[in-house]
Amino acid sequence: MKAFWPGSAAGRQTMVRYSLVLGLLITGLFGPIVAAAETPVVRGPFRFELEEAMSSHRGPAVEGYLHNDLPWRITNVRLRVESVDPAGRVTGQAAGWVLGDVAAGGRAYFFVPVSSPAATYRATVESFDKISREAP
Repeated sequence: MKAFWPGSAAGRQTMVRYSLVLGLLITGLFGPIVAAAETPVVRGPFRFELEEAMSSHRGPAVEGYLHNDLPWRITNVRLRVESVDPAGRVTGQAAGWVLGDVAAGGRAYFFVPVSSPAATYRATVESFDKISREAP
């Protein structure tokens, strides 16, 4: 290995190379940790408790509760319920309504008939109307 004097052009070039390698190494080791720490957790304004309705005289259905985390009392809440197979593919969908108003920070019941039973169900809010601002 050749020895380079710190003030020489070859010495500066070697230091630049070592600095680049060290910088890439530090970025490679700590970059993913910093990126993961800065990733915000996005949580929507609605949460669901849902399950397959076991004893429905109207056939297969999904029932549960919608939790409203908005600062608004809402009404006319339209839901979409997707039937999902074990592989994660959507096999069907149905629409339904939440019964009554949902207070800010509150919950309300829903019942949605589906075309056929599925492994799991996924619910989303399609639309709603705001009534008034409330303290949750």
